[in-house]
Order: sequence, then structure tokens, then C-alpha cells
Amino acid sequence: MDIKDFVDEVKVYLKAGDGGNGCVSFRREKFVPFGGPNGGNGGKGGDIYIVASKDLNTLTHLALKPHIKAQRGEHGKGSNKYGKGADDTFIYVPCGTIVKDINNNVLCDLKADGEKFLACRGGEGGRGNTLFKTPTNRAPDFAEKGGMGEEKTLILELSVIADIGLVGFPNAGKSSLLSIITHATPKVASYPFTTLNPNIGVAYHKGKYFVVADIPGLIEGASSGKGLGDKFLKHLLRTKILVHIIDPLGFYDIEPVKSVSVIEEELANYSRALLKKKRILVVNKSDLDIAEKVFKKIKSKYKKEKVFLISAATGDGVEKLLDYIIENIDSIKPDIEIPSEKKNIKLVTMNKGFHITRENNIFYITGESIEKLVYKTDINNGSAMKRLFNIFKKIGLIKELEKKGIKDDDTVVIGKSEFTWKNYY
Repeated sequence: MDIKDFVDEVKVYLKAGDGGNGCVSFRREKFVPFGGPNGGNGGKGGDIYIVASKDLNTLTHLALKPHIKAQRGEHGKGSNKYGKGADDTFIYVPCGTIVKDINNNVLCDLKADGEKFLACRGGEGGRGNTLFKTPTNRAPDFAEKGGMGEEKTLILELSVIADIGLVGFPNAGKSSLLSIITHATPKVASYPFTTLNPNIGVAYHKGKYFVVADIPGLIEGASSGKGLGDKFLKHLLRTKILVHIIDPLGFYDIEPVKSVSVIEEELANYSRALLKKKRILVVNKSDLDIAEKVFKKIKSKYKKEKVFLISAATGDGVEKLLDYIIENIDSIKPDIEIPSEKKNIKLVTMNKGFHITRENNIFYITGESIEKLVYKTDINNGSAMKRLFNIFKKIGLIKELEKKGIKDDDTVVIGKSEFTWKNYY
């Protein structure tokens, strides 16, 4: 996979479907006197769901098409025929995708295949005039418009789910090891930064399967963005075991033994949680004469760590490493805790009433419920406006507006609706 094909973070713009409008209709059959209203309700707008899929490993498809809109519901019809509700829209993402709002608050963590999250709710269908018939109004000549579907901007962030994370300096042999234990085919070459995106494979050893991820980009200063920086460090957060691959030749002017502490420091700078993970130190390239000497130095310095000497090129020592992994992997629970942003979630209480702001002869009225009510009202229909003003009176809005000095021909703005004030009650 080329780097341009791998995307692990994307901003998407979602618009759920609006509800269908209710219908204004009256029975017109011959020999049926006083037929009355028979306008049907509109259908519900389509919801938008985000669904985890094991068949995906990148968010590229959403980066190419970030604007997603669900269908609106059908309008109601005469003869009490209801409009059809719109189909829901499903956005498929890789397992391990974290859904955030534009303030970086975590909304959902989709880990398992098929797990889904309701991202945007479709608007309700408007009621037809049949439902507005009353003993005092037997022939209502108005209906509701469909409700507005939710509109949101969300951030999707992929954090790869793997049991084993291979870390280390570029050219240490991580991709080579991945290829021989999982039969994955990452790009391998003798120059640094061959790997430009995470490679994942499934290993099978002595009756057990486990997922292995090769995480690129770790050099000194990676946690602050140097090299490939912290672009891929987040993919280590869900792993059970970190396997640190060490090049016995070192990396430029960094000695092999020192390279262990350098990588350790970069992991700690990114997230202290990475230091709590079980770690295995693996000196690669045992076919080199210097490898044995480096292995002994590291084993002597890190006496509490498990240290292996292998050759990803020849396969020497790899089986012992895999034996140790399968002996320990089942006893370690995967980290399911989301990074610290989760603690910053703010609970927002929606204002169910209304708030009035006056600017000269323009009155701005805000409030979730009242904005929805006005949006669904046909403000060009006198009967519909009379009903709306009756509700205004019951909730005390008219009284409050009169206190603020509203008069006929002033402008009222409620949500996306604007109309000239007149007494309809």
C-alpha cells in the first residue's frame, strides 16, 4: 500500500435526511358529503450510522468523499397515504476507529466488527392535515413540514487494533520479521524509512493466532513530530505486547544499547500508558559478527527484560521468540481505554425553553424545541401560523415578547425561519 493510499484520520461532514412534508388534502368522492381532511404524514428522513468493518484498514475512501448526505423522507399524499421513510446511510470504517466531535471529545470507539454508532438522526416526518382535525376545526387547511435532519462535522481517527506492536529505529528489520511470521508483504529495502505506513499481518504459531503490526517512523524526536513523528504512535495504544527490534549496527550516531532508551523515551513522551505495556527486546541480524556482543550488553543492562537474539533474514531464533509470545499473550488484557481526551468530554444540557435577544426591531428567539417547531410550520399559511401562535401563547413566549416591546411589522428570527410579526391570536 502506498502512503497516499493510507489515511488514518479524516474529517467528515454529515447531513441526515430531512423528514417528508405532511400533505394537505380533502376527500372528494361523489356521494360522500363532508368528506373532511385526508392528508397523510411525511416519511422519516434517513439516519447516518458509522459501522466498524473488519474488511477495511484505512479511511482513504472517506478522505476522497468526506461529504455524506442521507436521503429525505417522501412527502405524504392524499387518501391518508403516508410517505415512505428514507433508507438509513451506513458509513463503513476499520475496526479501531475513534469518533470525535470538532472539539476533540470522544463520542464513540468502534472496536468490534459490526459495531455501529448513530452519528446523525434523520428528521421526523411532518403530520398531514388529517391529524389536525378537531371538533372546532373540521377542515384544517395546513400540514407540518418535515423535520430537519441533524448536521454534524466529525473527526474519525483510526487506531490500529493489534496484539503485537513492532517498534524500533528504521531499518532495524521490523518489516522483515513481520513478513516471515505472518506472510505479509511489506516493502523491504536497505535504506531507512522503507515503511511509510503501518503494515499488519496475522501470525499463526502452534495453534494460536495473533495480529502483528509494524509501526514505522520511530526516531529520536518522533513524539514531537520529527521524521514521520507521532503520526503512527497512536497505533501502539491498543497492543498487548511491544516487541522492540534492535539493529546491532545502531542508527547513524546512536549506539545499539542507547537506542533502547531513546525509543523508550519517545514512547513515554507520547503516552505514559505505553511504558506499562509488556516489552520484549529483540536484537536482530544475528548473522552479523557484532550481534552476539550487542546482545550480551543489552541483556546485561536490562536484566528484568526478556531479550532475544534472532535473524529475520535467516529465521534463526524466531521460533523461540514466537514461543514466548504465545505463552504470554493470553494472560494480557488489551488496553481498551481511549487516550486522555475522553476525560475532557463536557456534558451539554440542551435548553428546552427559549431565549429572546432584541436588536432594534429584530427579535432573535433561540431554543431547541421552539426552533424545531417553527421549522416544521408553513409560515406562509395563515392557519398554520394561528396554530403556531396559539402554542406561543401557551408557553409564555408572546407575553415575554410583549414585555420587550414587540409590535406588528417587527421582524422575528427563529432558527432558520424569519417572518414579520402579526397578531394571529
